[in-house]
Amino acid sequence: MSKTEINKPIDLVYTWVDGNDLEYQKLVNQYSEKPMDLNPERYRDLFHLMKYSLRSVEKFAPWINHIYIFTCRPQKPDWLNYDHPKISVVHHDEVFDEQDIPTFNYNVIESYIHKIPGLSEDFIYLNDDFLFGNNVCPEDFYSKEGKVLIHGTLFGENLSWRIYNKKNDMVGLGLIEHSPLLIRKEWWQKMQEARPELIKEIKSHKFREGTDVMTYKLYRWYTLKHQSAYCKAIKLPELLKIHSFHKITNNFRKQKRAFEWLKEKSPKFYCLNDDQKDNPNMKVVELAQRFLKDMYPDKSGFEK
Repeated sequence: MSKTEINKPIDLVYTWVDGNDLEYQKLVNQYSEKPMDLNPERYRDLFHLMKYSLRSVEKFAPWINHIYIFTCRPQKPDWLNYDHPKISVVHHDEVFDEQDIPTFNYNVIESYIHKIPGLSEDFIYLNDDFLFGNNVCPEDFYSKEGKVLIHGTLFGENLSWRIYNKKNDMVGLGLIEHSPLLIRKEWWQKMQEARPELIKEIKSHKFREGTDVMTYKLYRWYTLKHQSAYCKAIKLPELLKIHSFHKITNNFRKQKRAFEWLKEKSPKFYCLNDDQKDNPNMKVVELAQRFLKDMYPDKSGFEK
């Protein structure tokens, strides 16, 4: 990888929502039609994950150029230091086409992230449950030759069923789906132009449907099929060396062992996925909160 590419600015984008906001809950209830639309795992934040994720950025990836929090108006994290020069809150209505507001479908939200004003050509995209656990550098996202590394394959494959199968049901493998994603804006736009019918379909759904194409899967397909000269797939054995995916369930004993393992391993990237259904075990919640405080005890400059 050339010195020029290492030194080019790389921004970071979070998608975030405050599920505890009563006005937001009213909006969700206004548009919801099915019980799954109100799935609390999609909106709640029992652990203030983005606050700790930002601490992990400051600690392990200080080279990040600028950070954008992409959310619906008028939401802003109440703990955020809005005066920090490296962070901006961008609301959906600043970027979306008017007919797509409001939406509660993260696939729709993700389809617009490359249009955030001022965003660098290459940027890292994270959900708020994604954290850095060790020193991360640009070389974790680019090969020595300057190719964009595409995480989230088993063995470097580019199979159509990784987008959807013949029944049009999503095929997902949590470990590799929740993995690091560096996006090139030009490619993100061109992937949508390559499969406009899929983008049109997701935009017709206010809430995520089981048949929706997931944008990060579509991006993986597009890059490996149409930009193969400029990208390189990371196979699962290599991904496992730097990344962990962890589901937070209600089994306290298993969670205790898992958090001890995570703390000892401190992978470069990891995801803490809320899988506690509609009745979280508060002992597990306290366990996860304690883990995060132990991993990231110091407030970041992004906090008030």
